[in-house]
Amino acid sequence: MNTDGTPGLRRQTTVRTTARVAAVVLLVVGVVLLVRGISGFAADAQSMAMDGGFGPILSIGAGSFCIVFGLAAAQVGWLRAGTSYVAGETMPVVKDSLTYVTASGPFCRQCGTRNDGDARFCDGCGQSLA
Repeated sequence: MNTDGTPGLRRQTTVRTTARVAAVVLLVVGVVLLVRGISGFAADAQSMAMDGGFGPILSIGAGSFCIVFGLAAAQVGWLRAGTSYVAGETMPVVKDSLTYVTASGPFCRQCGTRNDGDARFCDGCGQSLA
């Protein structure tokens, strides 16, 4: 929370922009290192020489770490958009679930399904609730 009482980071726009730029740079560097490491490892394996040392393996590891950190930076940079999407998709489901859990409709004597309060027949098996 900011000193003025508003939620969020002090320079939220700058942080998001920096994280987005870092994400793109890290992902590009990670993919380049990963491809270079895999191709070097494949070339060493094909020549059966394996005298290249740990270079290709270290390149694969460094590329993988760059990709992981790039994905983390992307999550920070686009967190608000992702959070808004998830909230928009899940809140109707949560609302319906709470409505169902707190409903006080009758249970069916035959199958045990909870029904709406004004239901005359079971939603699960069709048995009369009267």
